[in-house]
Amino acid sequence: MINLKYYILLFFLLFIISNDFYFSFSFSLLISIFIRFINSSNNILAFREFVLILYSLNYLVSPSISFLLGEKVTAYNLKLSPEVYFNLAIPGFIFFYLGLFSIKTNLFSPDLTSINISTIINEKLLKKVTILTILSTLIIPFLPGDLAFIVLLISLIQYVSAFSLFALNPKKNIVWPAITLLFVLYKSFLAGMYHDAILWILFFGIIYIYITKPSLKVKLIGLFFLVIFILFIQSIKQSYRQEVWTGEKEASLSTVSEVGYSKANTDIIFGEENLLGSLTRSNQAWIFARTVDNMDRNKNFQGLSIVYKYIEASLLPRFLAPDKLKSGDKEIFNTFSGHEINSGTSMGLGVFSDGYIAYGAVGVYIFGFALGLIFALTFKLVEGWTKISPFYVLLIFPLLNYAVRPDCELQTTINHLSKGILLYGILVWYTKDKFRWNIVN
Repeated sequence: MINLKYYILLFFLLFIISNDFYFSFSFSLLISIFIRFINSSNNILAFREFVLILYSLNYLVSPSISFLLGEKVTAYNLKLSPEVYFNLAIPGFIFFYLGLFSIKTNLFSPDLTSINISTIINEKLLKKVTILTILSTLIIPFLPGDLAFIVLLISLIQYVSAFSLFALNPKKNIVWPAITLLFVLYKSFLAGMYHDAILWILFFGIIYIYITKPSLKVKLIGLFFLVIFILFIQSIKQSYRQEVWTGEKEASLSTVSEVGYSKANTDIIFGEENLLGSLTRSNQAWIFARTVDNMDRNKNFQGLSIVYKYIEASLLPRFLAPDKLKSGDKEIFNTFSGHEINSGTSMGLGVFSDGYIAYGAVGVYIFGFALGLIFALTFKLVEGWTKISPFYVLLIFPLLNYAVRPDCELQTTINHLSKGILLYGILVWYTKDKFRWNIVN
């Protein structure tokens, strides 16, 4: 996948500039993957490349910058030496990469002609599905936990239906993905939580590029504005949360506009404080490093006992497992990470930390490969669904929209994937005859 010749050239150029092996290795890897993403995205849905960019940014590039800047500059310090940290993270990333590409798949080169046949015949149905699934998100806060999660999975189909309408006719149907993305942006701004909005914008970007096949210039301009948008969100996030969560103002667009207007200048958006905050936000490594430091001191390695708890929490209903882990429970994080957070703070250990808690360094490598393999098996499963209709390729996005996040807890990954595969599998089975009949006739 990575052009070794260009990678070696990049590495030596960066090493000459920085005189730092780990910085040069990490940035060369990120740039190589990014070049692959840019060059191939017109011809494939560059989902795997996108995942690798996220993981290399969080576990390799951001920590390498943090080590260069030093403890006095970064908000969260890595409690390991660069040698100790990267001797874990680099092999862990490589094993994750090997797992991700361990099973050959044609999933990411779907036949858009067949997709268009499906969507043309079902265009009215897809519009109704988009509207109904958007509306379904409004009732989620009023539902009990397990049912709320099922409705959440159903609501994610809005992106599948809206994006497939866009694939049918980009100019005519751009309004449908626009509606879904504006709605998730609206919810994100009100809540002060932006993960979902940014991720779905990025997913749509992958689909947009594959369908419209823009020039390199258009891709780079889009990337530039996306970076500005992310930095802008980072600049207003903390102020908005203080105004709404601990202040007296209501969560509303007027508050968002007020805070945004006060921060909408280049000195703040591109200021040192905001850039360092963005670096911290994309640095899952500090949690991993603290977990390693904490486990090395306590020697309280768990084997697969915690994984069993994750599986129990994901697969068994509460009446069969009344003591199973609750969603958002921070007990495991606080016990093993060496960093205590309250129930209102959202942080996850990440797969490398889970691996180290289990078996130390070997666990990082095993869990890294296992996560990549889980992704690869999911790709193969969805590829099987696409034999019914290529339309189903888009189900990969709601299936893995949580799992691709480097800060995602393994419990969340297992829970989301197991229930998502079951629910979407039922959907595929229920609609298979209709799609086959439509395509044949």
